[in-house]
Amino acid sequence: MNKNTVEQLAAVIAVARRERPAELLIKGGRIVNVFTREVAAGNVAVQGGVIAGVGEAYTEGLEEIDVAGKVLIPGLIDAHIHIESTLLLPAELARAVVPHGTTAVIADPHEIANVLGVAGVEFMFAAAAGLPLDYFFTVPSCVPSTAMETAGGEIGAAQVAELLRHPRVVGLAEMMNYPGVLAAAEPVLGKIATARAGGLILDGHAPRLGGTDLQAYIGSGISTDHECVSAAEALEKVRLGMKVIIRQGSAAKNLEALLPVVAQAGSSMFMLGSDDREVSDLLEKGHMDDILREAVAGGCDPLAAVQMASLNTALHYRLPRRGALAPGYRADIVAVDDLEQFNVALVVKDGRVVSRDGVLTVEIDAPLSGGAVRRSIRLARPAEPGDFTIPDRGAERVPVIGVIPGQIVTEKLFLEPTRSQTGAIIADPERDLLKLAVLERHRRSGRIGLGLVKGLGLREGAVASSVAHDSHNLIVAGVEEEAMARAVNTLVEMEGGFVVVDRGGAVRASLPLPVAGLMSTAPAEHVAAALQELDAAARAQGARPEHLFQTLSFLALPVIPHLKLTDYGLVDVDSFRLL
Repeated sequence: MNKNTVEQLAAVIAVARRERPAELLIKGGRIVNVFTREVAAGNVAVQGGVIAGVGEAYTEGLEEIDVAGKVLIPGLIDAHIHIESTLLLPAELARAVVPHGTTAVIADPHEIANVLGVAGVEFMFAAAAGLPLDYFFTVPSCVPSTAMETAGGEIGAAQVAELLRHPRVVGLAEMMNYPGVLAAAEPVLGKIATARAGGLILDGHAPRLGGTDLQAYIGSGISTDHECVSAAEALEKVRLGMKVIIRQGSAAKNLEALLPVVAQAGSSMFMLGSDDREVSDLLEKGHMDDILREAVAGGCDPLAAVQMASLNTALHYRLPRRGALAPGYRADIVAVDDLEQFNVALVVKDGRVVSRDGVLTVEIDAPLSGGAVRRSIRLARPAEPGDFTIPDRGAERVPVIGVIPGQIVTEKLFLEPTRSQTGAIIADPERDLLKLAVLERHRRSGRIGLGLVKGLGLREGAVASSVAHDSHNLIVAGVEEEAMARAVNTLVEMEGGFVVVDRGGAVRASLPLPVAGLMSTAPAEHVAAALQELDAAARAQGARPEHLFQTLSFLALPVIPHLKLTDYGLVDVDSFRLL
């Protein structure tokens, strides 16, 4: 055994037996016990980055922090997040969320993998190292997610096997291709078998899957789902032994619908995760602390909520000695004002104070440059207005994507289109019908999918984004074809991002996202300010959704019901076919 390890263990034991003072003593608070869901007054003795002892018996520390009146909870763990959806690089995300009490996340780098393949995943591994936020990763399982869209990267079974060996990898990421699982498709089962052979966790993605198909899906070894939108769906899954990650993101919010199941079934089968959360929400509302606030406001037992945001996630993903305030556990400790508002006063990471009163107290030395992951927008040629002309084929009604506020699930509508005198289907802002297009941006194929969308509210101009789940082709919605072309070409000039263009073609607001067309190199505050400008510009042109660009990004996701658009065209997700 390493001598230093022996000495470290001996020091922890000596502190635990009160034979020497702790390196750090956090005193005067009330301590949440996530094992028994109790709260008791006491102190926490920390030695060598781990907790040596908990309770009133510990009274001496070389450094002492008085947290009288505060409540001590374990460092918070996000059970499921896509870093790219925050638009921030890992270092900048750490700056944003550590002051809110988050000390670890389970991240699925699925977005950058769809753009750059293995190189994108390895970039995220490297960018997440050495930060005061522990990044654990799951390896993307569905790159590309379906054959009905064009991705920039591809990760097969051999690449999955290699990536699973990384020390920060805890499992296989959400298996979105549930039809492939149910059909026992060899490439899909090969990835699952590889992860199982390594003893790793298998995450799921099974919206509205039930009955014997759900049992088959779980029987393959998949153990979680974060797509539940109803209490009945969540209850069916937990009854079969599947853990449910309650998602509370910026666009998709399922906490209110699922909390009754937590009360009915108990908290042990549930975790909390943000999935996709905008940077403005992180800065203004918070991260896991905000989800805890919302859970308690929704009637959840505060101690159960803390348990779901710490211990449950640590246990499920086999993060050793994390998620609790107990001897031998990592000294990831958060002091909050109370168990209702969860205002964070102090954050200790590995025994070191990293934040006080919402202000980071440590330097994060990480470059903001994206390096080799830039210049990822590749169109066959600049966009032209005629690219967005939808021919009128004479159908009385045509399929239309219906936006549902606050959900990434869409309606499958069949509506009478508005026609021009030149034999084309046109946008009709009076009926809230916009043109929608997805342009393939990885392989210069020139492929463009066209459709109509209802529910975005835009009265003029266009909005466009290089963030379009899952393959992140370019997506644009608009009224005038000229504005749509201008918006797309602006994205190319910026190396990706978001843009709002008015009916005259003037750019009203924009945010460059040059890292894979997904992430900014700017500080979080700058990104948030740019998003506010984008939101204001879009609203001035009539846009309605609170998180317009996140809503727009999910209109291209062909694994979430019911109707979506890819570069191949409209996809009926329920039947998994192109219309």
